[in-house]
Amino acid sequence: MKQRKTKICNFFLLLLLFGPFALAQTIINTENMMLDDQGKLSYAMSFQGDLNFGNIDLIQFSTAQQLSKSVDKHLFRLLLNYDYIKESGTEISSDYTGQIRYNYRINKNSFFAFLQTQNIKSLRMNHRYTSGGGYRQRMIQKEDNFWDLSAGLFFEDELYDSNLSTQNQVYNWRYSLSIFLKHKFSEKLFINLSLYYQINASNTKDYRLFLEPRIYYTLNKINIFLDWTYRFHSTPYIDIFRTDNSLNVGIEFNLQS
Repeated sequence: MKQRKTKICNFFLLLLLFGPFALAQTIINTENMMLDDQGKLSYAMSFQGDLNFGNIDLIQFSTAQQLSKSVDKHLFRLLLNYDYIKESGTEISSDYTGQIRYNYRINKNSFFAFLQTQNIKSLRMNHRYTSGGGYRQRMIQKEDNFWDLSAGLFFEDELYDSNLSTQNQVYNWRYSLSIFLKHKFSEKLFINLSLYYQINASNTKDYRLFLEPRIYYTLNKINIFLDWTYRFHSTPYIDIFRTDNSLNVGIEFNLQS
């Protein structure tokens, strides 16, 4: 049994060292690093990185951090993400995301509201400001496994190519529908799945889709994860691809006080 656990740990460590890493995402998955705080002040951080020198000159890393505090039925969260890619002396990505999120919980259900700021250099997006809210309903609960549905409305302000003649400013109201699922395969191995569908309130042909299944293996206060991210925008506002895929391997640290 001990030898089997050692093999599993070695497998995930190899994935961590040699796996590919993600580009920044327009839709931010706030389901990752959800903490079972039980009224405590909680902090979680994930990190991914890659360094190559010689024939390939590449610096690449990504970090996500979350600070949360629960007070009675109120949950307050601060999320900060940063992605950096530099290849052969050229900076390809230096992207940040910040979000403040509030939930008012009613048993396993909740009302939520959020404010978010973001830039994505790889998508030529100078800024994206969003604010909105909605409601989340627990549909199925069996021990630690669950399935939730969420619906909401938010406003977005996006600016592309600010230093070019092709500058494009976009304002939209969007409806948001989401599905969240967690399933435990064993005490240490489980999967989170998140699906976001965001549709323009005034143009139904303009919608965004985000899918991310993430597999976790837990080691005390450390989680090793592997996920696949799929992002699709039906009508990009500038000349970029409609679809992005990424495979991510990383490690999370969880602290509570």
